[in-house]
Amino acid sequence: MLQIFPFLAWLAAIISAILLAALWSAGELGPGALGVLAAWFLVAAYCQFLGGSAIVAALGLLCQTILAVYLIFRWKLTS
Repeated sequence: MLQIFPFLAWLAAIISAILLAALWSAGELGPGALGVLAAWFLVAAYCQFLGGSAIVAALGLLCQTILAVYLIFRWKLTS
């Protein structure tokens, strides 16, 4: 399948990683919340990029997108 915008699959993962680092460095995430969100990020990235089937990769992308949206809302509400 021809991908018109191949970087879009990386967009949610990049945004999630940047926002996790920014919220952690600003002190907005405690150790427990950081652990849960980092685990969510790692599991979603594993499924998205190393999933054995297209369904697993799509679920990983969905979880990564949900995490990115959650972190954006959390960042906007705390600032």
